[in-house]
Amino acid sequence: MRILVLGGTSFAGRHLVELGLARGHDFVLFNRGRTGAGLHPGVERVVGERSGSLDGLGGRTFDAVVDMSGYFPPDVERSAGLLADAAGRYLFVSTRSVYADTSGPGGPCRASPLTTDASLT
Repeated sequence: MRILVLGGTSFAGRHLVELGLARGHDFVLFNRGRTGAGLHPGVERVVGERSGSLDGLGGRTFDAVVDMSGYFPPDVERSAGLLADAAGRYLFVSTRSVYADTSGPGGPCRASPLTTDASLT
């Protein structure tokens, strides 16, 4: 399976790629190139910014896209739009923006209600 990971060198993406490589999957990583330069030798890397140009991803096809680095809804919308016809599946991994209040100590918690902001869905 050919998988594009947006991120892939830190957080959970790093582990996803390690497990996938062990199972024989082929990966392409799109990230800023600032973290984990020595990770995943031999894996293709496309350096770019989520809020900037996504040109390095155009014209490619993937079995799946795993989005591990979407912090702002407009950035996720742009990459999902660009890759809508390029992949069989698009998996977005995030819980940060689902909570109505993230201002308290420790960030979101179970007591914080989920947001009803339609722009985040």
